Amino acid sequence: MTANTNANSNINANANNAKANTKHRALEILEDLIRIQSVNPHYGDGAKGEGEVADYIEARCRQAGLSVRRQTVLPGRDNLIVEIRTGKPGGALLFESHMDTVSIGSMENALVPTYLDGKLYGRGACDTKATLAGMLYAMEECAKIADQLPRDLVFCASVDEEHAFRGLAAFMELDLPFSGAVVGEPTELGIVVEHKGCARFTVHTHGKAAHSSMPQEGDNAVYQMMQVLRFITEIEEPKLNAVHSRLSGSPTIVVGTIQGGKQINIVPESCVIEVDRRIIPGETPEQVLQEFEQQLLDAVKQHEVKASVEPLLLDPALNTPHDSAIVRASQEVAQSLGLQDQLCGVPYGSDASKLQQWKGIPTIVYGPGSIAQAHSKEEWVPVDEVGQAAEFYLQLAKSYKGQ
Repeated sequence: MTANTNANSNINANANNAKANTKHRALEILEDLIRIQSVNPHYGDGAKGEGEVADYIEARCRQAGLSVRRQTVLPGRDNLIVEIRTGKPGGALLFESHMDTVSIGSMENALVPTYLDGKLYGRGACDTKATLAGMLYAMEECAKIADQLPRDLVFCASVDEEHAFRGLAAFMELDLPFSGAVVGEPTELGIVVEHKGCARFTVHTHGKAAHSSMPQEGDNAVYQMMQVLRFITEIEEPKLNAVHSRLSGSPTIVVGTIQGGKQINIVPESCVIEVDRRIIPGETPEQVLQEFEQQLLDAVKQHEVKASVEPLLLDPALNTPHDSAIVRASQEVAQSLGLQDQLCGVPYGSDASKLQQWKGIPTIVYGPGSIAQAHSKEEWVPVDEVGQAAEFYLQLAKSYKGQ
């Protein structure tokens, strides 16, 4: 009796250890994705783009019996659209995540998935191949129970998020009907319903060239720009610090680059800065740009500054209604899995705001990892969170009933 009891205990212990050591399939997928270089071509020579990642995802999906189609966005760069059609009425649930990464930079062994202290390292591990892996896992599992899903399910693996959102813009032109969406980005498994957008623009000052031995004959555009910078630091920044959103904080403004002059012995006739103004819900990038330009020109007029403003990128903020079906369903799934169900905001932008603002699709952002690790020299994602996010996507697909 005692011997049998001990034997059974050993068997149970071995089974539990084996289960604990079993790697979640999403991690195996993530390892494969990390090995594939998918740097956005915007980031220079050697960048391969998203093609090989799209090939990998397509092959897995076809093997699982899923319907797959490619949408050409740019030469050699296709969105991959995977669908499970149930025939049931109502808008589909969308999973969306991007395939491109930023440059390898100084990251060592960037394409070698490396485990250390509960973390998985590699370029794109956090931003955002971990969410790709989790969503792909969920699609493969849902293919086995397609007739049991309460809604159609669509997965879009998109291109060009790290530069100009052209993949998502092309996908939205298909005008597919969705009642809710989940965009994959690192949120530390927080349910993000609010994030900042941005208005990016240049400010030019226009002077007059002259020989540096006779500066009085010219008009120094760099000196003019000093007045612009003074306006930003002394007037605009304090004003923004007084504004606040409960979930995503205050709007911010940063001068990212400055260029002026052509050579040392010529009074510069031109100077330009690039400005990143982060907006919060309640602001629109168009309104922010218009107000900034008007207030800047009014403020520098007394200094005889000749300035002009040109837009670069206008990106809306995310502000998803807390009572929308996708939010309620996400909270219920998080509770069922023992994960955090609080709604939160983040300071960065994502594809989610475009889905909401341009197409009216209630959207959350959800995924493993922290934005602090994204784009970094030591990019990593917590191992446990990869599997937890994958199960979250799966359970949401199995339970989401739409609006």
